[in-house]
Parts: sequence; C-alpha cells; structure tokens
Amino acid sequence: MKFDDMMAMCWRLVLRNRRRYKAVIAGIAFGTAGFILIQTMGDSVEKKMGEHLELLGEATVIKAEYKNDSSIHPHEFTPNDITNLKKIPNVMAVAPIVSLHKIDVYHQTTHWGPALFGVNHDYWITQTCRLHNGRLISPSDVVGRRNVVVLGQDVVKYLFKNTDPVGQVIRVGNSGFTVIGTLGGIQHTDIRRGVFIPITTAQNFFHELTAINDIYIRADDWNEVERVREQALDILSKAHKGYESGIRVIHFPKRIEKVKSTVYLVKLFIWAALGVTVVLGGLGITNVMLAAVQDRTREIGLRKALGAREELILLQFLTESGLISLFAGTVGVATGILAVQMLKDPLGVDVSNLMMFSSVFVGLLFTMCLGIISGLYPSIRASRLDSVTAMRFE
Repeated sequence: MKFDDMMAMCWRLVLRNRRRYKAVIAGIAFGTAGFILIQTMGDSVEKKMGEHLELLGEATVIKAEYKNDSSIHPHEFTPNDITNLKKIPNVMAVAPIVSLHKIDVYHQTTHWGPALFGVNHDYWITQTCRLHNGRLISPSDVVGRRNVVVLGQDVVKYLFKNTDPVGQVIRVGNSGFTVIGTLGGIQHTDIRRGVFIPITTAQNFFHELTAINDIYIRADDWNEVERVREQALDILSKAHKGYESGIRVIHFPKRIEKVKSTVYLVKLFIWAALGVTVVLGGLGITNVMLAAVQDRTREIGLRKALGAREELILLQFLTESGLISLFAGTVGVATGILAVQMLKDPLGVDVSNLMMFSSVFVGLLFTMCLGIISGLYPSIRASRLDSVTAMRFE
C-alpha cells in the first residue's frame, strides 16, 4: 500500500470516529496550549511575578553603608559613586540617602519629632511603600532644591489627625515645607514616622546632612543580586582607597530564596497540572485505540486473510494514533498562540518570537511522540490478531 493511500485511509477512519476522540483531543490540545503559553511567556511572567512578590521583602535591594566606627569612618560617599553604581548592568535604581533620627516638625500648634530623610526620586523604587495621595519627590524637585515634603503614615496621623495634608505647609526645623504627598502600602517603622525632602534641599538646609553615608541599590533580577553586590563593593572600594574596611555592601539572600521558592512552587504546580492533563490524554488515546481494535477485529482478520502483513496493520493503527495526536496538537498550538497574543498586553510582558516558534515546534513534536507511544500497544495487539479467530469474532 502506498504511503499516501495509507494516510488517506487512516484520516478517513479518524474522521469517521471523531466523536469518540473528542475528549482525548481536548485533553491533549489543552496540555499543548498550556505548554506553549508557559514556555513562551514563562520568563517574563516569572520576572513580573518576582517583582510583585519581592516587594514584600525587598529581596533585590542592596544597601551600601559605612560602618559605625569613628576609626574607619572619616569619609563619605560622593556623587561620582552614585554615577558609577548606576553603570552596573542590571541595576534598576540607585538612591543616596541622608538622614536624621529626629527633627522638630510643626503644623500650626501641633509639634512632633519624626525622622528626616533626604532622598532622590529613585528612593521610592527601592522601598515597599507606595504613594497614597498627591505625588512623590521628582527629579525636578531635587535639581531645583525645592522646599517640598512627603509624609509617612504616622506623621499624617499625629500632625493632621489623618486628614488630607496635601497642599498644607509645615515647618521642618526652621524652614517651611509644602506637603506634596503622603505614603501608603507596606511601610517600615522608619518610613511610617519619616518626613522626606529632596536630598539637595536637606544638604542645603541642614549641615549635619552634607555627607552621604547610605546608598540603596535595586537590581532588576534576583538572579543578578549577588553579582551586582560584588561589583558595587568593588567600585566603592576602588573609589575610597584606605577606607575599604569601613565600607559594607549588604544584601538579603534569605529573602531571595523565599521569593524563589514561592515562584518555583507555583510553576511546579502548573507544570504538574499540565503533565497530568497530557498523561491523561495519552491514556485516552490508548483506550480509544484499544476500543477501535475491539470494534474492528473482524476487519483486521479479513485484511490479514487477504494478505495484509502484521507490519502494515501495525503501521495503520500507529498512523491513526499519530494523526489524532497531531490534530489535537494543532488545535493546542492555535489555542496557545491566541492565548499568548491575548495575555501579553494585560500582563505587561514581552514575548520572544524565537521562543514562540521553538515552543510550537517542541509542542507538536511532543504530541506526535505521545500519540505514537500511546498507540503502540493497541497497534501491536491489532497486528498480532489471528486472522481466523478475528474473522469469527462477534
């Protein structure tokens, strides 16, 4: 029998019994679509998921500081250090900070003593807190040395009794500052009880804040944190010869491990669910092909009586099984590509065309292999039927 005749015959048999194969095709198609979706968008979704999860623990934040020891603390970080740190690959933000543990703050007759922080616009990227109302300190505020202030949650509570302070003027030390925003979200104690002004304004008004002793650095990928930390330490050590022992660059590997374990657990669950779906699809092919062998026993006996060899019967049933899985895989590929196109914009992720094509190829190859493996036993069973016994089968 010619190959094209074999394919045409097998395809007609598959179409004739298509109702029997619906559940199998749906299972394999769902597994293939899920594989393409996860494989194509996996890296981008994992990164996005990591960004959201690590906000809870600031896992990718690195802190550079001078140790509190006067014998090795005669120096401070410089603007050149900030510029050089920003050049490190995979660095998302660099935020120099100056601070006072306590400053006198007044609003009308109310007085309180919160902490004072001089920050730039990158500071907000390195922290878990988020804007609640108004706006945050911007690059123009830093360049213009403006008298503007952002307040932590406790400051709003004590000075304004939880009323909206945006637009109000408060006195910080001996100078007036306009409140431009308030903070919400997850806040550390220092941030809750902190007032935040542009770092240039802080250095201009408060002589205690001229030296930069702390720098926050945020990496854009948790896998790059250790490398960024090493490069940051190397840059700062070379820039401050003689004071290397006083420089400390801290990161939080335990936080990273916790975030990684959460992401991997989610991915493992998804892959396991897809694996079970595909395996069930394979078992479905085996079952329906065994049923096909049962239904077509007399047909198989007649063909063998007319001279059909075992190899031809085996090939016929393997071809049918492969066509079922190929059709299911094609449906899954179309569904997967459509799902990727629909989800990439809402999820805000980029999709690599190379990854897309490789996922489609691997998905189709896998479904073909699944069909052949699943149909192997029924095909062998069909090919080994005795022709006389098969023709007598009722």
